[in-house]
Amino acid sequence: MRKLWWIGVPAAFALLLSGIIPACSGEVGGTGGLTDGGGNGSGDGVGVGDGSGVGGGDGSPIAPCVNCKNQGVGNGGSPFDPGNNESNAVGTDPGGALVIDQKGSASQYNRFLWVADTNLPGVVKIDLDTLQMVARYRTGGNSTSRTTVNVLGEAFVGARTSGTQGKFGVTKVLPYGDKCPDTNNDGKITTSKGPDDVLPYGQDDCVAWHVETEGDIRGLAAEDIAGVNPAKDGCAGFNKSEFPDAGVPSKPSEHYLWIGGLHGKIYKLDAKTGNVLIKIKSPSPVYGMALSGDGKLWTANRMSFVDTKQCKDTATCEAAPTCTQTCTETVCPATCDGAVKGVYSNISGYGITVDFKKRVWISSGPTKRYDPSAPVDQRYKTGPSTGGGGIAADADGWVWVSYNNKTVRIHGDTMQHIEIDAPNKGVAVDTKGRVFAIRNTGVHLITPGATLNQFQLQNDIITLKGFAYAYSDMTGVQTRLAADIAGWYQHKFTGCDKTETAWKILNWDVDAPTGTAVIFHVRSADTAADLANAKWIPVTCVGPPGGKGQAPIPTGATKGKLIEVKVDLNATTDPQTQTTVSAKVNAFSVDYSCAVPIN
Repeated sequence: MRKLWWIGVPAAFALLLSGIIPACSGEVGGTGGLTDGGGNGSGDGVGVGDGSGVGGGDGSPIAPCVNCKNQGVGNGGSPFDPGNNESNAVGTDPGGALVIDQKGSASQYNRFLWVADTNLPGVVKIDLDTLQMVARYRTGGNSTSRTTVNVLGEAFVGARTSGTQGKFGVTKVLPYGDKCPDTNNDGKITTSKGPDDVLPYGQDDCVAWHVETEGDIRGLAAEDIAGVNPAKDGCAGFNKSEFPDAGVPSKPSEHYLWIGGLHGKIYKLDAKTGNVLIKIKSPSPVYGMALSGDGKLWTANRMSFVDTKQCKDTATCEAAPTCTQTCTETVCPATCDGAVKGVYSNISGYGITVDFKKRVWISSGPTKRYDPSAPVDQRYKTGPSTGGGGIAADADGWVWVSYNNKTVRIHGDTMQHIEIDAPNKGVAVDTKGRVFAIRNTGVHLITPGATLNQFQLQNDIITLKGFAYAYSDMTGVQTRLAADIAGWYQHKFTGCDKTETAWKILNWDVDAPTGTAVIFHVRSADTAADLANAKWIPVTCVGPPGGKGQAPIPTGATKGKLIEVKVDLNATTDPQTQTTVSAKVNAFSVDYSCAVPIN
């Protein structure tokens, strides 16, 4: 890189913070603009720093941006707007900064409630903004009852029996409506457009695939793994081999699906294709599934688990023996903590969920709570009596359970509880904290208040066309809450009106407390359609303590009418107070120049 001027790292950083250096004149950074610690430490000559703070690389300055324009979002620019931008699990703090919010925004395709219709057989799609049924889909197999939803908003529906419509297994349904792919190549999108518009199985373009299994499916759990996840990797996961001037895109996110049933098998599927990647004998017959952020795949029957981080393929997972232990009311041993497969022999249930503290909850008889991080004499707790139905945990620490034609609200820590007159078979929570109690032919809505006895109940806000026998994660919210706390936000900028745009510099202002990090990616194109299909290219990872910084827009994203910035951020939990400590994005912006028109 040609060095145009030099004032040294400390001086440049001081001038940037003081506002003396103009937005387009650049700041310290490497030739590739990458840092793996967000740092201003010594570089390796290829633009990857190894220190902490702001900047990085070889210490050389970014070349001045001549006649640049600037567009920004956050403090000093247009406000962050998670509700109208593609985002997930983020919100804004009182000062307008972007932060992790477990109740925060969901992807535009995660704004649906998917209710299994066992008699259709299939699934009902309900818009959570309008509370209206917007589509019904027939799925493969018969007697559908369980659903799970991944971070992309894709729904997966399990079939308990076989029949004329198909065999045991799982069906994937896309959330895109008239934007679904033309799977039958007839030149148009053919899909359900309302509650009375149900197409024969195999004729709806939004029904992506059905995978047959050896027996019934009684549990499903979506697994989403970010390509570079600051919640798990910090800036150490920002691989030096990914520096953008080599044109290497960031590692793509991975999406999987775990399913199982009473026939004693567990399967791991590629969520995109439906290909079976792993098939193993389950530790106990599967009746309900929930995946925790630490990688444990829990099932309700005998509270068994598979550690998905250790179960990498069929051979290695099958070779691991199943660890068995017995919990009592006074002690639940740590014998199986490190096992690949385990079973807690005397804990059985019906519905299952995992809360944001990674505690496992099971309904049936008394509600049971298992905390794998607690001392062995405090792990297993029994709560109020509940029946055989659904169970859900929300972002405010409440657990909601089906019981005896009621919905039980339980305080997750104290086990204090009340019964609400909302009969249901299954319960689900959405990003607004609302609770949906699904009975066989309708849906009740509970809007919780801050205390146990504060709530608003609206009975039968939705009348279902079919027969719902549904309990599981019907919105994808619980899957997200139980996982590590991470989210993202995307923002598009439009360049020059009549001439070619040259995207030059990405600027940021970030606070990154210990245990958090923020990662920036960019992509560019001339049209919105091409932009949506463009690959993300990594720019930088900002680790503790954060700060203000700049980096060049990488090769592969410098041209195009449009540029989109994606910011991944995470939070950590303070071990003393058990409160969430979030990374904070105060602002980011892009500098760009316009070509001189040719007369």
